[in-house]
Amino acid sequence: MPELTTSSIVIGIDVHKYAHTAVALDCLGKEKERLTFSNDELDKCVGWLSRLGSTENLLIGLEDVNGHGFHVAKRLEEKGFSLIYVPPVLTDRERAHSVHKDKSDVLDAKRVGKVILHKKEETLPATWSIPQEKEHIRAIDLLLQERRDLVREQTRLKNQLHVLFHQHYGNGYRKGFASTFSLKALSWYTASLKKETSYLARSILRRIERLELIYNQIKEIDQTLYEESRHVPAISKLSRNLRGCGHLTACKVVAEIVTIFRFLDRDKLAKYTGIAPITKGTGRTIRVHTNPYGNRKLNQAIHTIALSQIGNRSLPEARAYYEKKLSEGKSKLWALRCLKRQIINRVYDILTN
Repeated sequence: MPELTTSSIVIGIDVHKYAHTAVALDCLGKEKERLTFSNDELDKCVGWLSRLGSTENLLIGLEDVNGHGFHVAKRLEEKGFSLIYVPPVLTDRERAHSVHKDKSDVLDAKRVGKVILHKKEETLPATWSIPQEKEHIRAIDLLLQERRDLVREQTRLKNQLHVLFHQHYGNGYRKGFASTFSLKALSWYTASLKKETSYLARSILRRIERLELIYNQIKEIDQTLYEESRHVPAISKLSRNLRGCGHLTACKVVAEIVTIFRFLDRDKLAKYTGIAPITKGTGRTIRVHTNPYGNRKLNQAIHTIALSQIGNRSLPEARAYYEKKLSEGKSKLWALRCLKRQIINRVYDILTN
């Protein structure tokens, strides 16, 4: 990521679905020019940026590089501009700490630029601007988003069916099956309910049909994830070398990290993940607190690995480390956080080698 100099020009872009607003600032934060353009006028934006100065002196900040800002980010990356992802929380803080609380597209674009000027160390290179496998990683990310939505819907349907099965079959509806929602069990329920014409039976059948459809769609997505992940070496490196990290979890980790070279060291990655604790000190008193921030999706994936490493099929070294932290007087949750820090360090080492 280019360093700020007296020749740097920072451009903040406030992205929307149909129109985007860009504001160019000099190194002191003074506005130079502004531009409003749409996704159909991206060449207009490229031309405007080219007139502002040489490409190496331009730093472009976007809040959204995967949603409404996807087309802007892709075109500017293709033209060789340096893109920086500005987390929305930073622009919100910029507004909160401003004397003027007004909000407009121009002001929001200015705030994006000022975040780069004042808090560049808290930003990251836009994910589009680095990895060679970016198309495959984006596809994996979209598949994971769809899979998460399907799993949520699956859970909702199962909860509804538990209630309806109890109403129809009574307390013994779970007996006879190892899993209430296995394909064998669903097949039996379907055959049983098709003989009935009550509204309750029909309601259950419709939900079972939707649940079976979700099963098939999740299976299809998992197969597509496997095919796409073959083009991303980092996924296979993680799943092979990190105990407790299965293929799906490796996909989740890489989809959020994108490329390990966005992070200068282990500490930066741990902070980004929300695993490194927050230190609060004054005078002689220094306390550490759980970090509720960071990338929660990545944090959840590391949490899954940690639970696997200390579970029934545990990793002896991880289990010993966890037990050691417990013997030091730490709570189970805090000991697990310590283990997660070791795991994220291991992830960094695997992906940088």
